Amino acid sequence: MIYQLKVQLKHTRPPIWRRLLVPGEMTFAELHRVLQAAFGWMDQHLHTFYMTKVGGTARLRIEIGNGAAGWDGADYDERKETIEQWFVEEGDRAQYVYDFGDMWEHEIVLEKIVDPLPGALYPCCIKAVRVGLKEDSWGEVQAIEEEMSTAELTANVNVALTPFQRKVVKEEGEAKKTKRAASKGRVEEVEQDVWKTLFDQALAYRDLAPWTWMDDDQIFAVVTPDGELLYCTVIGALGQEYGLVIYIGEEGYACLQDILSGTLHPKDAVFKERALLVSFAPRNDLERDDKAMLRKYNIPVSEKRLLPMFRSFAPGYYPWFLSEQEAAWAAMALEQAVVVAERLRDGELSLASSARGNRLFARIAERREDGLHWRDGWVPRPKAKKKETPVLEIGTDELEKVKALDRAPLFAEFSVAYVNKPIQERRWERPYFPLLALAADAAGGVILHHQVFRGQLEAKTLQQSFLEFARALGRVPSHVRVTKEHGPLLAPLLRELGVNMSTGPTPRSDEVRELFEQFAI
Repeated sequence: MIYQLKVQLKHTRPPIWRRLLVPGEMTFAELHRVLQAAFGWMDQHLHTFYMTKVGGTARLRIEIGNGAAGWDGADYDERKETIEQWFVEEGDRAQYVYDFGDMWEHEIVLEKIVDPLPGALYPCCIKAVRVGLKEDSWGEVQAIEEEMSTAELTANVNVALTPFQRKVVKEEGEAKKTKRAASKGRVEEVEQDVWKTLFDQALAYRDLAPWTWMDDDQIFAVVTPDGELLYCTVIGALGQEYGLVIYIGEEGYACLQDILSGTLHPKDAVFKERALLVSFAPRNDLERDDKAMLRKYNIPVSEKRLLPMFRSFAPGYYPWFLSEQEAAWAAMALEQAVVVAERLRDGELSLASSARGNRLFARIAERREDGLHWRDGWVPRPKAKKKETPVLEIGTDELEKVKALDRAPLFAEFSVAYVNKPIQERRWERPYFPLLALAADAAGGVILHHQVFRGQLEAKTLQQSFLEFARALGRVPSHVRVTKEHGPLLAPLLRELGVNMSTGPTPRSDEVRELFEQFAI
């Protein structure tokens, strides 16, 4: 069968899009190459896919990643998954993300499924609207200035698709029905097994109530069959929130240590955590989707019992519902948390020694012929990563334009930080926290520049934001004060521009950010 997909590059005005016809048996890895050719990308950066609507139902983001590049965090490998397995009904959707720096997001919508035409070659483009963007243009959404008619552009795209084209044989009626039914059933069965297991383990953990004898500084690890390290801590000893927090990998563990040591303020943890939260709350505190999941899996709802609720935390994103992979991790962590808690209660195990050494007690999964087996073990406590020396992340042309600006005898305060006002661009997509860049006159407090945008809080983002400030001001300030955390990231750029830098608090920016969080819609 042939799948008609409309693929639109998001955040572009006027819109840039392609209408493509692709074979259903095409893998997502092959689709990646087709999209690169169709939009004129150069395949120089990482990419991934997210399914956001399958079988007519908006779902949690299911990631189909680039297994060839070691994309271990994805739920599925793009080399093994096909279009027909995931695009089941008209209106099903996916997101294709290319270049995690520029974050070019393409929305893919299944418009219809048709029979192949005799002698026709697929994939092909039946309509291409507007020339694509330049590689590494870092968020600049203006199209390449090149006039080309839709017909000419469509023809050019088809030339680019020539290496991937082949004839597709029409499927008979029964084979077609069987294939589509198997595709839909596959998605439902996999998800149902994972979620049922998760709820069963969560209820067993709730009934055990390990927070009555465990504290949140008693950390233990769970090693999944695929080698993923989950660092677990029981919460509830203070009687405020009950559950289990599962920190994922070294990134998650580092965040946990920052929280326990007090170096990460609780209000900022939500912007940086990589973790899963299993909590138990009264029925009225659950959201509509939480309650729907309880009904689906026949979980008894009582006003007297706390009910399970699951959330995923990722840097820069709003706490969201779990993906299928995350649900599997949470189920394993809950199962082993029960084992560890029972042994602690009965005096068979002590975690005190692990807290003083360089190792953590762990429950380690092993795959055998008769299934999954767990054993006791120890894992090294992750060491703090050495901070790499920041480098200049700005292109030469861009830098020279700002260098050409006049210098101003101005002492400015500059900061970039997440704002606790999540944005959800599509109902089925995970909301993200926007970044707010602010510059103020350090002496008078006048706001000189502000910019709200989407991105990751890293050196490139900070340096690019400072250039935006200088361009908007029309001058380069003589002195800038930035936070201690951001000083090393901005230093390479400020040295190039001849700007004196000091580190310290940024009170003017903090005041504006707090006001923005209070009143922004």
